[in-house]
Amino acid sequence: MKPKILFIGGTLRGLELIKMLTDKQYQIVYAYILKEDDHEPIKVSDAIAKICRTHRIPGKITKKIEVQDIPDILSYTPDIAFVCGWRSIISGHLYNHIPLGCFAAHDSLLPQYRGCAPTVWSIINGEDKTGVSLFKIDDGEVDSGDITGQIEIPISPDDTMIQVYPKVIEATVRLYEELLVNCEKGSIPFQEQDHSQATYASRRTPEDGRIDWSQSDRQIYNLIRALQSPYPYAWTTCRGQKIFVKKISLYEDILPFNSGYPGRIVSFHDNGVVVSCGEGQVILEQLVDEKGKLCPPEELIKSLSDTLGEMECRINENTV
Repeated sequence: MKPKILFIGGTLRGLELIKMLTDKQYQIVYAYILKEDDHEPIKVSDAIAKICRTHRIPGKITKKIEVQDIPDILSYTPDIAFVCGWRSIISGHLYNHIPLGCFAAHDSLLPQYRGCAPTVWSIINGEDKTGVSLFKIDDGEVDSGDITGQIEIPISPDDTMIQVYPKVIEATVRLYEELLVNCEKGSIPFQEQDHSQATYASRRTPEDGRIDWSQSDRQIYNLIRALQSPYPYAWTTCRGQKIFVKKISLYEDILPFNSGYPGRIVSFHDNGVVVSCGEGQVILEQLVDEKGKLCPPEELIKSLSDTLGEMECRINENTV
């Protein structure tokens, strides 16, 4: 027998999940839809809400589930809850009163990278793999519940979020499909996490996308790889203007500078603008201005005297 589902989710992963559930005619008794932050470039809450209206699924768009709303939710008598692309903690007053439990998809190989934005952090940190884990929410700490399914996703040294994120979405939907099959069979397998191996990822803010030019070329390259659609691009400043970096490459023919400021323009190249890092150099190939227009680098960066980022301010302050 197909279980009655409480949907709690958002982002592209949640959108694809609710598409699968409605396509396969599962009964969703209520939907909590994530309200995105203003700075997010891709917003899908309206698309999820439209699916709910089409299939006459009651619900609301919000950032969190209020405790006082829980009795009303439980009155819809869900058998199971799916949490996918949700950003606030689910109360035990909810998950402890759902017969089959509350199952969350986390985009890491738990117990590694518990917490926020794990795929972003995995690419930033140069990991060679990530994954998706489906686990049952319990009274332990965040993302610590028993795992019912896990899929590993390789990351090559040059993969960007554009290559990795669709695989995360696909794996997420597949794990929920497998869970539903097991529910209908009447047996859900579980594996306890090895809590001694847990690592954690902190919440990210728009300021975290600022490029630190004192880092190495590879560290900066990894940041740019990670901050691609559906996430806001990494950014820097030039002459007081904010510049977003869409595409970057490592500069193989490194110029042998004995000294130089991180963030200083080294040369203008056929493929873009070469910038000095704390270690090594990178080529900025595609930039986006503050209005969202895609620009060739030389349109926004004019001179070898330009210095990107915070160092620009310090140099100007110290100039006499």
